[in-house]
Amino acid sequence: MTETIRPDGWNESDFQMVLSIFEQISSIPRCSKNEEQIAAWLEKFGKDRGFETKRDHCNNVLISVPASAGMDNLPAVILQAHTDMVCEKESGTNHNFTADPLKLQYFKEEGISWLTAENTTLGADNGIGMAYMLAAAASDSIAHPPLKLLFTTDEEIGLTGAQGMDSDFVSGEYMINLDSEEEGTIIVGCAGGTQICFKHLVDVENAYDSDDSDDIGGSSSIDSAADSVVDLVVASDDDSVPAKPYTIVVSGLLGGHSGTDIHIGRGNANLILIQFFKRLTERYTQNVIKLIKIKGGTAANTIPRRAELSFVTDIPADSLRAEVADYVMLISSVPSFNDPNVSVEVADADLSNIKKSGLKSFSAKNTGRILNFLIAIPNGVFEMSASIPDLVLTSGNLAIIKTRSNAEYFKGAEKEAESSDLDIYTEKSKRELEIIYSLRSGNELRLKEKIKEMMALSEKHHFNFEITHTYSPWEPDFNSEFLKNCAEIYRKTFGNDVRISAIHAGLECGVFHRQFPSMKMISIGPDITAAHTPGEKLNLDAAEKVWIYLKEILKSFGEMPQSDGNVTE
Repeated sequence: MTETIRPDGWNESDFQMVLSIFEQISSIPRCSKNEEQIAAWLEKFGKDRGFETKRDHCNNVLISVPASAGMDNLPAVILQAHTDMVCEKESGTNHNFTADPLKLQYFKEEGISWLTAENTTLGADNGIGMAYMLAAAASDSIAHPPLKLLFTTDEEIGLTGAQGMDSDFVSGEYMINLDSEEEGTIIVGCAGGTQICFKHLVDVENAYDSDDSDDIGGSSSIDSAADSVVDLVVASDDDSVPAKPYTIVVSGLLGGHSGTDIHIGRGNANLILIQFFKRLTERYTQNVIKLIKIKGGTAANTIPRRAELSFVTDIPADSLRAEVADYVMLISSVPSFNDPNVSVEVADADLSNIKKSGLKSFSAKNTGRILNFLIAIPNGVFEMSASIPDLVLTSGNLAIIKTRSNAEYFKGAEKEAESSDLDIYTEKSKRELEIIYSLRSGNELRLKEKIKEMMALSEKHHFNFEITHTYSPWEPDFNSEFLKNCAEIYRKTFGNDVRISAIHAGLECGVFHRQFPSMKMISIGPDITAAHTPGEKLNLDAAEKVWIYLKEILKSFGEMPQSDGNVTE
């Protein structure tokens, strides 16, 4: 299937076993928070082969594999990957992530073998890591010390499986994390992260009312920052153009991983949308502009690819279309912008079944205040690493924006029905605005400083602030003997030096280092492009190379020093 060039005499046909196992994994639904089926399958895999296997309250699974002949007395090595995947699909695709298997597609491009999925994320992040581990356990020919195969849950939404794991669930002197995405690189550090939720319950009114005397959230005291935007939008005295509802849609973006892709110029659909909306308010200060609803982004760790909002305005439709055309030209001309297929469209809102008197919106004042807060939320790269070239140190991602009706808010529904987004004509007097924002930093002090800044911003604009997930960075130690040994194995195996670096993404190594500070860790993995998007694909030639490398590391444990005076950070 693949055409990896390897030294004479090597027979790496067992890579087919890795792919076969990956195909089985891909047939099992495993979105974050929906990992019961994959945990049960893993448990059965271990028990069917007579391995000691256990599962905890978080659905983390541990399979203990005895050493191969002659390596029984070596310390146990933990191989670790996460079971969940980011579930993204192309617009209009009918794939049901809770029931349908992924549709895998093998193809070649410029002589390289690739694997992808039809119109959905592939889940190579981190399904290929799981496949490596299970193939090593199932093989009778691979030399290895005692193995602890650790499969963790909910990595993609905050590393909560690793964080919820009891400290006595697993033990070992060494850990090889298999969740990296660049062959030829050993990762020895990662970013920590925090997921923040901003919320506010805001008054709504008849969309065509001219009364604009209310305050955001019904508060009687509004800070000066909020007051400064009150005059952005005022009722028009010109009745020649009646106010109408419109929808703006931003689409066509590549998206990507909010850590590893945050610095390469990918457009953020939420940011593009609110910046265009602000542009309208600044250019049409004498017109009615009132927000009805907004929805953008699907996951906290993904750069949003699509966003839309509906609003009422008396700006002529031709003017709106001209503004859109100018705006697309403007953002496309920015040299750092790397999203050539960006689309911004404005169209009549499809509200034909709603009586004019029933359409609800935020007032003009509250529209301005909401917009002012959204614009103030920082997005993108804040700081680059001073010690590692081209590595982002600290960043933020405006991941999800959505409005919910008052009825949904008080029901406390955790999962909205698809139809709930159409509840824009409710008779209730309030609507909730919710914003999910992710912060990352490779330095714990910087992360804490940014959290404080976001807290101050929310207080300034009278939004509720909640930290929903947080995890620590794994700060690099480049002097670890385990790292040096693994680097030498790569050089001997492939004839060239391995790159040693850190990544601006969360790895469970950060959690495990906090729990087990003396454990020696590295992270490796194959080339995965466009992770967290429907364009995700796995380089099979790189994947086979990582498989070869992993086996060489396992085989050489008998020759490694068994004491490492350095603590891997």
